Amino acid sequence: MRIDASPFAQIDSIVAGRGFVDSSTSARIERLQDAAAPAGPLCLSIAEALRSLGPDGDVLLFTGFVVPERMPHGENDGPLGTVVLARALKRLGLRPEIWTDPQVLDTTAWLSAECGANVGVRSLDSPHLKRRIPSVAIAIEKPGRNRRGVMHTFDGVAIEAGSISVDDLFERWTSDGVLTVGIGDRGNEIGFGRIADIVRAVLPEAATCQCGCGGGVVAETPTRWLLPSAVSNWGAYGLAAALALLSGDVGCMVRPSEETRMLQIAALRGCVDGVRRRGTFGVDAVRGGVCLDVVRTLERVVGDALEGNEQKNACA
Repeated sequence: MRIDASPFAQIDSIVAGRGFVDSSTSARIERLQDAAAPAGPLCLSIAEALRSLGPDGDVLLFTGFVVPERMPHGENDGPLGTVVLARALKRLGLRPEIWTDPQVLDTTAWLSAECGANVGVRSLDSPHLKRRIPSVAIAIEKPGRNRRGVMHTFDGVAIEAGSISVDDLFERWTSDGVLTVGIGDRGNEIGFGRIADIVRAVLPEAATCQCGCGGGVVAETPTRWLLPSAVSNWGAYGLAAALALLSGDVGCMVRPSEETRMLQIAALRGCVDGVRRRGTFGVDAVRGGVCLDVVRTLERVVGDALEGNEQKNACA
């Protein structure tokens, strides 16, 4: 059956922030999405690649952005989207497992329990990780090394402690043919190596940094697929929505009540807004109410599309 791409294109636009953040930001993200997608909606291509694995595929999801002096317990962009996407993948019969920095481990486990993901949450300092060969590896708001081998915050500060690099793993897995996916928003995350030169053109400030390494902030580690988003959590929510559309299972999606509780839990546990650098009901200086509007809009797009499919089938 031919898939109607229009609702998936809407999802790409939603996670780019169109209508939710300032137009310059959404236009920038849409340009990066265009560069990352050879043809058709990005979320559709990635969701189809994930579904093609069939049941029992081993999926490792990576998140965590920790900078001791700024975000000692991590930021709330990344972990929320990761647990939602892990739940969606589990509902499709895959075997997801979340790996994160030790400082974010307990918070991620709490978030997983809150949304009923019921997936394992592991620490990145485990020696067993290097021996794993997954079917899929997904990085969500996970910092990546620049061309000089240094990880940075979006505003150019070198990450000298805190977040554990997973660049070597992703480079090896991608080279070995493992399906790898990156979801990020500022260009300094795993996956943006796929379009690094374009990121530097779209974001000239990303070509420089404050530490003096001379490599800028753009991550050089590529992934097979890259989903640029205005907020990384939104990219993961959009991919879960795309999986809901393909499978007909709306339980894959995040609900507004879940987003509310997860934002509250993250703040209470010291997981901060990465721009404001304090616990707040919002992400990356975007108000929590806007995040809820994004979730509601994704729900509406998927609901309308599935209802339309049912009507078409009834008339067939």
